[in-house]
Formats: sequence, structure tokens, C-alpha cells
Amino acid sequence: MAPKREKKDKKENTDDDSKPQPPNIFLYIQLASIGILPTTKHALEIHMDQGESVIVKCVEQYDTEGIILEQEFHTKPTYTLIFQQDNLDRINQAADNPLLIKLYMRKVESSTTFTETEVEQETSLTEEDKEENTVAAVIEDVTHLSPTPDAAQVNIEVDYFADNDDLLLLCVGYLDLIKLFGHHRCMVREELYLYPVPDVPNELRCTVHSEWHLYTLVPIAKEIAFTNMAFVSFESIYNLNENYALNVDTLEVQLSFRSTQPVTRNEYHVIPWCSFNRFSDVCIANQHSYLLFESFRSNVSIDNCLGLKSTMEVSIHQLFQQLMRSENLDVVFNAISPQFDNALICNTFHRYILTREMSDALYNVFILQRYVILVEAFQTASATDNKGTKGAKASKQKVFEGILDPAIMLFPGVQTIRFAVELKYLGIQKKAVKTKRVTMGTSKQRRSSTEPLEPTFAIIKLCLLAPLGETYHELKVFRESFISQNRLLHCNKPPSEPPKATLCEIQREVYLRFDAFVRDTIRYIVDKNVQSVEEKRNHFCCALQNLSNILLKLVGSDFNNRIHTSSNHEFRNICVLAFNELETRTHNLLEKIEDEGFDELIKDRHKKSEQLFDAMNAIKLMNAVGDKRMASYFYEKEKDHSGPLFEFYDLIVKMEQSEYVAAKAFFKTVQILSPLQDYLAGWIRIFINYVDTRDDPDPTISSNANECLLNSITQYAETHVSKLDGWILLYCYYKRFDYAPGFNYARWRLEEELTSPSHRVNEAAAPLSIWGISLNMNPEFAKESGHMFFVCFKLFVRLGLYEFGQVIFNEFQSQCDEVDRYLISTQLKILLKQLDDDFEPVEHGGVGEDNGEEEELTPQAAFVAQVNGNVEFARGNWEKAANYYERIVDQSSGFEGERDNYLLSKLRFAYISYEMDNFDQTVNALSQPFDGQLLSLFCNYLMGKAYYRLYDFNKALQCFITCTSFGAHVPNIWGFLALINLHLGNNVNAINCWKYARIDPTKCITDETIFEELELIDVDSVDLFIDGPSSGSTTSSTFSFTDDE
Repeated sequence: MAPKREKKDKKENTDDDSKPQPPNIFLYIQLASIGILPTTKHALEIHMDQGESVIVKCVEQYDTEGIILEQEFHTKPTYTLIFQQDNLDRINQAADNPLLIKLYMRKVESSTTFTETEVEQETSLTEEDKEENTVAAVIEDVTHLSPTPDAAQVNIEVDYFADNDDLLLLCVGYLDLIKLFGHHRCMVREELYLYPVPDVPNELRCTVHSEWHLYTLVPIAKEIAFTNMAFVSFESIYNLNENYALNVDTLEVQLSFRSTQPVTRNEYHVIPWCSFNRFSDVCIANQHSYLLFESFRSNVSIDNCLGLKSTMEVSIHQLFQQLMRSENLDVVFNAISPQFDNALICNTFHRYILTREMSDALYNVFILQRYVILVEAFQTASATDNKGTKGAKASKQKVFEGILDPAIMLFPGVQTIRFAVELKYLGIQKKAVKTKRVTMGTSKQRRSSTEPLEPTFAIIKLCLLAPLGETYHELKVFRESFISQNRLLHCNKPPSEPPKATLCEIQREVYLRFDAFVRDTIRYIVDKNVQSVEEKRNHFCCALQNLSNILLKLVGSDFNNRIHTSSNHEFRNICVLAFNELETRTHNLLEKIEDEGFDELIKDRHKKSEQLFDAMNAIKLMNAVGDKRMASYFYEKEKDHSGPLFEFYDLIVKMEQSEYVAAKAFFKTVQILSPLQDYLAGWIRIFINYVDTRDDPDPTISSNANECLLNSITQYAETHVSKLDGWILLYCYYKRFDYAPGFNYARWRLEEELTSPSHRVNEAAAPLSIWGISLNMNPEFAKESGHMFFVCFKLFVRLGLYEFGQVIFNEFQSQCDEVDRYLISTQLKILLKQLDDDFEPVEHGGVGEDNGEEEELTPQAAFVAQVNGNVEFARGNWEKAANYYERIVDQSSGFEGERDNYLLSKLRFAYISYEMDNFDQTVNALSQPFDGQLLSLFCNYLMGKAYYRLYDFNKALQCFITCTSFGAHVPNIWGFLALINLHLGNNVNAINCWKYARIDPTKCITDETIFEELELIDVDSVDLFIDGPSSGSTTSSTFSFTDDE
């Protein structure tokens, strides 16, 4: 069998050999000229190094030393590097290893040179002759046998004794060979400055100018096409514990691609990538800020040399900004002091060229979350035997391990990210030394062992010239300007240009500024009661200057775009046109403000806002309990006197009631909103557009609803970059779709904003929301992220955007306890109308238990009873709902001075009890005081109706009389007053109340109970003599009206 296998192998090798191999390409390197050199009596020479590649000198004899002697500096010596055409591994090796140029000075302390004849004579001497003539022969040889240039051509010199030379590095620089990897033969002329290294003596310190010619006769990359370039930089390792046993001199960090799932037996597939060496334990503030090629570390022992630096730098003052943290990495960056804390500094990078196939392969494995980047740190540890003595052999010991998830690099537009990778220490701990606790003074000291340790982390930067999966087109062309700018030597993300506003946006902004200026001026005149400009000349002088700036931009952006001007005369005509239009606009604005009653301008506008909030709170509660008639009456009344504030909060009401068509009308007119209101209205607009797209009958449009929504959220979050709500919502949506690049990007932006002063939306004074009256709870969270997500959740549910709230809740619900999770999820299902038919309310916190005595429910148990009652109320099971609500009415009440969180339960219980003819329970539920004038009116109205049903006319009369003290005319109230007075025999008051009930012909009595009760009264029993009040009536003087009333 063996011979057959050999024959088969031989046949396969023959087939392989038959394929033509790519040709070898020579890259020529020529020193064209060199400038002024350091003045020295010693010989100078230039050493060239390109990784481990062979550099061949173009001479007859084979020379691979890569050294240019001083006498050859001006002879234009030429060397070659050998490349295999289209060999991507060799090209990447050259991309990561630039040609290093080093200028040395060779110091010869003592050296003897002999010709061949003299060597033969020396070897023929006896030992006595050698001893006698050693000193004289050496001196004579040194002084008389120095080779001349002519002699050097005749005799071959042999170094008989070992040289005792000392090479002193003077200057260094490097040439980037990647410029010659275009798809055509090329020649590059490079001017290279060799900069002196720091420890060179001053008399030898000199910057040497040189010119190099690099060229190829055949293209190195003929078939393969480059699409991108990647840079991976390792900056530093921070938060090192004193108990770590580290050998910094031998520390090496290895980056590898590791599969996310084990292959077999809990073993992962690991593909080595690159490594970083030569760390230094120094103060953070004292590190050199620029980055070096990692390949230079193995050739030059000096890092802080200008000739080695790249254009990429580490911003010392922004070390911990814009970091993509490892998930669950909890580190306090402010606790790290760059002035006093040390770190393991590396600051080197690798560079790689990518083809389309490589980019696609990386994109696929990262988007499918098949691979992550494994970060491992090793150090060399001496082996020990069983007795504990150190042996000769040394082994590698893993001391740190971490995972870097590069999925964010796949998000559109992302090409540069700095990662903070948490490193778990796997090495040996030092023995703890008992020391006294260190007191923190003015200078930062080491933390004691009793203090909690901050996690160790490393900062690694990944950078692409173009986002992964896209093409960097300059790599295809290799233009001369592109090469001359050294664009392939750095990957710093260029400063983002501010978004260019469209002409429509500019015009809208400037008109809003003009309208705001007019309103502010009117407000000032009204507040200060200004009668003439002379009274407030100083103020109006400044206002005039502000108006001039606004008008200049307004005329330029609008009128000058309508009619282009070319002379001063034409521009004056444009200004006249602007004056006429703006005068009309100002007049219309003034009339609109006057029609609104100057509510936004008068001094007591805060009082007006409180009255509006009071009315809207009561209307919302009446709608929630089912009293649509009374709610509609007061809603129409408020709408008749509406202003911008009412219209904005009415928009929220429509969103809470899912009236999206009516809400859309709000955005069809120009609204004057505060910055906060404009921000909140923007979220409502995004949701309405999403619903329109989702519900579109055309499937080609509705299928893009989620994509359009994500784009809208991203753009809105970018516009309001300091607000957290957009990034949280974007994170939760991407989590919902399990799109790793998206939720990693949103988490990065969110964490970055958390490090800066937050500009979260303040909970300004506003009417109650449906969510607030249904479940006004604040769960406790063990993590700050849970509280942060819940605050964002409350913002959206208060706007009626329950779908947004549900998406956010799905992310933080795991941080809630079981009861809170049940409460929030159930209330969301009610508001979204997602209750299943088989849903059963769950009892928590002792609800439903009968302990034989009345005990105060805990707030959580009371909320459970309220939510369960809401479930049954939404289903129409009023009796079951009343059973839940009754527990709160009997055992809980609002806290004094605080908002009653169970108000909805009490009102619904009162209304249900009334409808079920349990009038005593209605009176009991409404017997406590309620906040708000209009709400008190509603409660007294229902209580009066309950007393009327109980035939307690006097108490009913007092309730309806109280209703008239809140400054609101309600025909139904006066109708009941007329009815009760008729029952009590107060016919004068009855007729007056009836007249007042019908004083407004447009507002009629709508409560059928009044007409039903009037039909039951026997007309024959009513005394029609009403010339004066009866003397025995106790309420005859209660009402007194004139004919005008």
C-alpha cells in the first residue's frame, strides 16, 4: 500500500507543479542623496531593516546585510526587496513593517588588519618568536601596514582578531512601502528626515535629510484589489492591583479570534492575530502620546524618538472619553488620576490591508456573532521543581484574559472605536502585607487592601479607513496626491462636519426667532406697562440690535432667495418687500395673542396654567371613570378658550386615547412651543409617522416600518445628542431585534453621555397622565441602569407612546421584582388593549387575604388591587372591579400633602356603586376631600346625586350648592337644584334655578335623571303660587337672582 500512496502523492505534486507560480517582483530601494551628516572622526553607516525580510544589494557579490557604508553614501547604492506578485501575506507583512532606516556611528577602539602574506608569516613563527616580537610586531603593523585604497584593490583583507566595535545609533526614520502596492509599476521619490535619538551627545545631534527612490518595474499587486485598511492599537492597561504578581519585562499581549461557541469538549476555536510586547510601568501622565509600529520595538530600544512616531496619537486629556466598555464593566474613570497613578503603557499598533473577500468574511462572522476577539496577556515564569527551587527552563503563564466584541464596527458609519476591555486576572496573587489604611490626602495614594478594587481593563483601538463592508476608493486608485499626503499612515477619524441645514430648516428657524422676538417684546410691554419707547430706551436699544441681526438673516435666507439682487437699489427694494410682509405678520401675531386673552403674557400666567392643569386633570379622570358627558362638557369649554399650551397637552390626550388621525392635525399648523414641548412633540411625530407606515395598505411600504422607525430614532437622538431617551429607546429596539451592532452602538453613545453632565428632560409641571393616575409607582432597582431606563420609560408612557414604553420595559423588567413586573406589564397590556381573554389577575402582597381585622395595605399591595381592578374594568366586569377597588377605599387613603396614588380606584368605585344602586358606598367613597377645584365639583355632583337617590334632599342640596362655588356654570347642577327645591317646596328657588340652568341656549341639560324625576312629580300637587318665598322655608333665602341672571 505504501508504494501506491507514494505514487498518488507524486501524481498530486505533479499536478500542483504544473500550475504556474506567480512571478517574483523586485522592489528597488536607492539612496539618491543625503544631506549634512554629524561631524565625527568615526565611520558612519546606514542600516536598513524591513521585518525579517532579506534586503539584497544590487552588486555582483551576494550581499544581504542591508548596510550602506559612508563611502557609498553619494554613489546611489541600490537594494532590492523581493515580493511574490499578488501574495497577500507578503504584502501585509510589508504593510505592518515599514522600511526602517538607522544611521549608526561605528567606534573602533582597537583593531588590527593584516594581509594574507603577513598572516602566513605570523603563523610560521615559533612560540618563542611570538613572545619576543609580539609588542613590536603589533605596533609596527598598526603604524606601517595601514591599507591604502590602492592596496585594498590588490590584497584581500582579513580580520584576524575579533573586532571590538561599538555601534552608536544617531538618527532614525522609516519609509512606508505600501505606497508602491498600486496596480501599476510606479516610482516614488521620498524625502526622509532622520531624526536624532534622545540619548545622542549634543555634538553628534543632527537631523539628516535624505532622498530615496523606490520603484518597481512590474506591479506587485496585479490581480488582487484592496478595499480597506485596518489598524489595531493597544494603548495601556489600567487599574493594576498591588497583589498582582507581574513581570513587566516579559509581558506579552496576544489578540486572537475566538469562536463564541465551543467546538468540542468546551474548547473554542482560536485563530491567532497579532501581539504586543515591551510594556512599561510608568505614570499615566508621563507616557509618550504618539503611537508606533509594533515592529519597531524589536529593532529599536528607544520609543520616544521623533523619527519613529506616527501621526496617530493618544489624547492624554481625553483618555477615558468615547470608550466602548465591555458589557457590565463598572469602572469609575474619575477615580483614576493620570498625575499619580501608574499603568502598563504600550502605545503601538499593527496595520493590515483588506480585500473584498477578507472584509466580507469578517463582516459575516461578526454580524452572526460567531467570533469575538480574545485578549490574553502572558508573562515568562521560571519553572520550579518539587523542592521549590527555580529551574533553568521558563514557561509562559497567562495572567490576564478578556473579550472584545467588535460588533459595533458593523454599524453604518462606524470606523473608529476605542474599547475598554475588562481583563480578568488569572495569575498568582502576592502574599498580602498587613498595612495601615491609607488616608486620602491632597495627593492620591495607593488604595489599601480593605477598599473595593476597581476592575482592571485595557484600552484597545480598532480603526478602519472605511466602515467594514464598504470600500475605501483611494486604495483602488493610489493617486499621487493621496500618496504624498501619507494618508495610509494614520487612521484618525477626521473631525465630523456639522450637519448642513437645508434652506427650509434655516427659514423655519429664523421665522421662529422672529415670532419669539415679537412675543417677547409684547410680553415686556404688557408686564412693564410701557406707554412709550422713551420710558425704556435702554431696553429697546438692545432689542433693536437683536432685531437687526434676525432681520439680516431672514432677508438673506428668504427674500434674497426669491429675488436675486445685484445692486444696492435692488436690495433696498427687497427690504421694502420684507417690511410689508413682516408688518402684516406682526399684526396678525398681535391679533392672535389678543384673541387668546394675553394668557401667555399676563403676569398671572402661572395661575392660568394651574387652572388649565386642574381642568385637564378632572377631564381625564372623568373619561377614565366613564363619565363622558361631564368630561365632554368641560373639554368643549376649555377648547373654546384654548391657547398653545392647551393644544399641546390636548395632543398628548389624543395620543393616550389612540386618536392618531386627530393628533396628526396638530403638526399641520405652525405651533409656538417651548424647547421642552418641541422635544416631546418630536417623539410624538416620530411615532405617528411609524404608525402611518406600519398601517399602510401597500405591503412594500408597511414592510419598511421598522427600518424607517430606527432611522428616525437615530436621527432624532443625534439631533438631541445630550438627551438619554433616544439612545435608550434605540438600544432597546436593537435588543428586541437582536442586532448586535445596533445595540452596541446605542450603548456606546449612551455610556458616553452618562460621563458628561446630563441634560435629561426635567419633569416640569404638567397635567396628570393616564399612566400616572393608573399606576403612579417608582420601583427600586439594584443597578443604576434600571432606574435610568425606568425614568425614560415613564417619559414615553406619559406621552401616550405605550409601544415605546413596552419596548423599554422588556429590557429592564428583569431588574424588577415579581410584583412590580406584574404591575407594569399588566397595566401596559390594558392601555395597549392586549389583554388576553384567558388572562387571570394575580394576587400579590396579601391582597385577598382575610385576617379577621382591617389592616392598612402596603403600597405595593394597594397597587396590585388597583391594577387588578383596572383589568376587570377594562373587560366590563364592573362588579369584580368594584371588589378590588373597595379594598383600597376601605383600607387606604392618600397621604397628607401628597398626591393620592389610588384616586382612580376611589372614583371608579364610587361611579360603579352608583350605577349598581349602592348609593351609601358611593357617598362613603366620596366623603374624603379631593385636590383640584373641578374634580371637587365632579365629586360633589355625584355625591349629590347619591344623596338624592337616598332621598336625603337636604344633604343633596348642600352638595349641589357646593358645586356652584367653583366658578363654573354647569346646567345639570342647576337642574338638580331646581328639582330638589321643587321637592322641598321652595318653588321660587326652583324656578330661579331652572331659569339659570337654561340661561345659555347653547348649553342644555344633558342628565336624563333630571327629566325622569320631573316626570314622576305630580303636577297637581305643586303649589303654583310663587309670588314670594314661604315663611317656613329654611332655604328660601339661599338663592337670590335678578332678571338679568
